This record gives sequence, C-alpha cells and structure tokens, in this order.
Amino acid sequence: MSSIIKVKNGKGVHYKAIYDLPPLLNGERRRTSKTFPVGTPISTVKAFLAERELEYARGDKLSLQYDLTFSEFADMYFETYTTFLSPSTLKNYYRAYTNSKKHGLKNYFGDVKLRKITTKDLQDYVNYLCSQVSPKSTRNYLMLLNVLFKRAIQLNILPKGSNPTVDIVKPKQRKKTVEAYNMDEFKLLLHLADTDSNPDIKLIINLALLSGIRRGEMAGLKWADVNFDEKYIYIHESRLVIESQEYTTPPKTDAGTRKIFIPEKLISVLKEYRQRYIENKLKMGKDFADKGYVVSKPDGEPFSPQGISNNYLRFMERHKDKIRYLKFHGLRHTYASVLIEQGENPKTVQHNLGHADVALTLQIYSHSYESAQINAAEKLNNTINNCMSTG
Repeated sequence: MSSIIKVKNGKGVHYKAIYDLPPLLNGERRRTSKTFPVGTPISTVKAFLAERELEYARGDKLSLQYDLTFSEFADMYFETYTTFLSPSTLKNYYRAYTNSKKHGLKNYFGDVKLRKITTKDLQDYVNYLCSQVSPKSTRNYLMLLNVLFKRAIQLNILPKGSNPTVDIVKPKQRKKTVEAYNMDEFKLLLHLADTDSNPDIKLIINLALLSGIRRGEMAGLKWADVNFDEKYIYIHESRLVIESQEYTTPPKTDAGTRKIFIPEKLISVLKEYRQRYIENKLKMGKDFADKGYVVSKPDGEPFSPQGISNNYLRFMERHKDKIRYLKFHGLRHTYASVLIEQGENPKTVQHNLGHADVALTLQIYSHSYESAQINAAEKLNNTINNCMSTG
C-alpha cells in the first residue's frame, strides 16, 4: 500500500510519498519513497502515487537481475542473444559498445545501474555523441540502446513501458545526393573495362553496370546462379569478410532474393569468363579451388568484396585522366539511373535493385524520375503538336 507523509521543516511543508515497487520473481517485496519539494500541491503527489499503484497493479514482476549495471547486462546480451544476428549487424553493435573512446557505450554507461538510466541521461548522451560522430552513426548507437532496453523489458529486468529511448530527440540525417555516371560516361566505362589490361575488371565493371548488384552480392554470385538460356542471374546470398573471417548470408529482406534479367552484352561477358574458369580448372587440376564463384581468381578462389573494390580502385587510377572517380556503389546508382532514363517503371527498378519498398526507390532516385517526367511531358507535347498539324 502507498501512503503520504506530511513533513514540516524550516523551509515549509513538503510531502513524502511511500509506495511499493513491482516485486521480484521470488516474491520479495520492494518499497521506496519520493520526497517532493516544498510547495508541491498534494494533487501532484496523489497523481504520482496513482501512476505507481497502476504499475504495481499490472502485476509485472521483476527478475532477480533487476539491479544489473549497464555493462553487466550488455555483456549478457552479447553472450546470449546475438547468435542469429547477421555478422555485419553484430560487428556494428559490438563496435558501438566497445569503442574505446569516451562515447563508446561501455565507457559512457558501463557502471551505471540499468534501471537508473533515464531519458534525460540518454538525451545528454545523444547530444554529446552528435559532437563526436555523424548523425547516421549516432542513430546506429541509438539502435543498439533501443535493442538493449527492449530486451531488458522482455526479461523483466525493467518494468514494462520503461524504455527510456522512446522519447529521445534524434538528429536529422541529411538526404545524400546520389552520384551516378551519365550515359556518355556509362558507355565510356564499359569501353575502358573491355580494353583494360586487368583480365578481371571487365567482368566486375560489366556485372556492376549491367545488373546493378551490390558488391557483396557480386562476391557471392556462383555459376549455378547464372541462367544462360533464359538470360538472368539469381541473387540469393552475399559474401562478406569481417576480421579475416568469411561469412555467406542471405539478403536482409525477401525482396533481396531476386531474379535479374540481363542484357545480351553481359551474357556474352559471362560466357567468356565461364570458359576461362573451365580452362583454368582443367589446366590446374587438383590445385584449382573449384568453388563455383563467378568473380574468381585464376586458381578458382573467389574475390572478397574488398578484393573487388581494390580491383576497381586500381582501374579508376589507371584511367583517372579519362573519367571522373565515383565510389564503387556509384555503378549501382548508374545502373538504376540508366533504367529510369530508358523509361522503366519504378517497380522494375525496385525489383532489380532488391529494394523492399518501391517508395525507397522513388526516394533515392527522385532526381532521375523528375528527368523522366520532364521527358514524358515533352513527348506528350510533341504528340499534341503533331496531331494538331495533321488535323
């Protein structure tokens, strides 16, 4: 039961509220109190107690681990609840937690009792974090905090409805400008790749520009995923390397698993490299690593995603006097922009890129669709003029 004690001192009259906390799972009773400043109306004290009594009445019992520090709980989370996270997500979470700088979560909150961390504490942290890292990185730190507090509530270490991350004011992320090659540069890139001295770059550039697949998807593509007769590639997994450890993962969303129909030029390039793969296999015999990857070295070993990037960087360096530099991901943007310029509908572009929602595609490539809409209006105007002149 709760109660209110009226206290008089030299400063005046103030109230002290005594109330029960949700009990522990073993039934152990927990009581606490809150002293209000002089001048606080009794109605405010009663309202506070009514909220506490409602929490108690819900019957939420807390785990015996309710008194864990932030680092004790986080260590338990990483040890027990991260088995099914993707390797890249786990890597990002762990880096945010163990970052040795002051804004690393373990450094900042480590010895603080988890139940003592308030929304104000987290807002102060976010405000500080924004002075140290980008808005995107700040949101990544907040993502882990939200995951940790949600898990603590699920485990009854914190009472329901007590997630302090809910009302945090987050920094706004500026919309990134999509950088892509124009049509003339698109054609030049293909020409440079086809005539380059590196025997691997032709395959890498043609795959990127003519299918739009991501770097990890390219590294994970196998010959079994190439249908030469129906002219498509099937994307269903990515390869990534984290701290020398290789992982093969499925796409993050169902939309990432997809069939991409490809142009005849890419089919021709793939046939050329398939023949090279077979010849190397016959020549090297048992020394050939027959793992079936499309983008592979002469000995059959696949290129890592970073290996693909390194080939691209050296290619761009060799031709820096002929074409401007864009990051490797810019080839994917170029593929999408070319499709849009050709008049492809947004659903086709969404499907080929593996976006989960067409709204995302429209948002990222809004500038390209505006150009397509202008072209459509001009075509309609020409049609009207032709009709009127022949009418």
